[in-house]
Amino acid sequence: MSSTAMSTNTLGPLVRLWGLPTAQLPAATASADELAPLLMAILQEAVPFIDSAAPKASPNGAADPKLWKHKGSHSHPDSSSKIEVLERVVPAAELEKVASRNGGREGKDGKEEKVRPETWCCRRSVHEDRAENGAASWDEFVRCFGDEHAQSEEAFTPACLDAYQAMKWDCDGVEAEEGGVRWAGFELLVEEMRHRIGKPVLKDRTFPVLQMTASATGGKEFVVVSIPIPDFATSDRSKLAKEKGAQVAYYASVERIRKLDGNDGEIEWLMATASDAAGVLPAWVQNLAAPGVIWKDVPLFLGWIAKERRRQGKAIANGSGN
Repeated sequence: MSSTAMSTNTLGPLVRLWGLPTAQLPAATASADELAPLLMAILQEAVPFIDSAAPKASPNGAADPKLWKHKGSHSHPDSSSKIEVLERVVPAAELEKVASRNGGREGKDGKEEKVRPETWCCRRSVHEDRAENGAASWDEFVRCFGDEHAQSEEAFTPACLDAYQAMKWDCDGVEAEEGGVRWAGFELLVEEMRHRIGKPVLKDRTFPVLQMTASATGGKEFVVVSIPIPDFATSDRSKLAKEKGAQVAYYASVERIRKLDGNDGEIEWLMATASDAAGVLPAWVQNLAAPGVIWKDVPLFLGWIAKERRRQGKAIANGSGN
């Protein structure tokens, strides 16, 4: 069960901030064969999009300057590596073309919904493959972001208050080729997360997303793609989005983690996201704040994983002494 995809740099309709309505989610009983077209379509959009921020073909991984604007770099005691921040604005005119190619955007009242520009923020950092302070091993990256993404995010992100896996599909056997890489190990699920964004002034935000993970076969690389589900509170499978007083918000993201070529085997951690906190917070305020926030996930994770190692080391020592 495989497919060879033909990629272009054209934007697609799936990995967008407007998201995917609950009615367009796969049936809960969908087979891997039935899921394959959706998985491949997401991959076709996500892989070239994230590669434009740090092209594999570029010797130094420099972003395409026609698309991405450099917004500075940051250092932190918990990270041995600097974190580079980029920004890309996808104009409304481009997104209107995407919408029209795919039947337009219909609002809740049945009228055509206005298409707004998307501001994507991206961070890139390159880390030593070592389980030591300021870095993380490849196995730790795979476990925390490939296998246990939501659990890890909830653990190392102070603003994350709750996480709930609402749905999960069996994608066993699906394979695809995209960006010169053969992909397998697909996972597809619906995740709800509640974040604190500024109490008592601003209400907590709940983010329901369709999340796909895929891994390169025979290589050290994986991607995690999240697509918002704006109306998931209407689903009987929702828990957090349908809670009383919940303020649903939206984000789309593409994350690529890979081992770089070379003897050092360094790890590149690349993540781009566009978000809308909804409610009373204007989009321009959110867009101004995003570049100053996105990079902080790197030291948060590295600081947390260092504490986890120490905690596990103590547990082993205590266990061996009993």
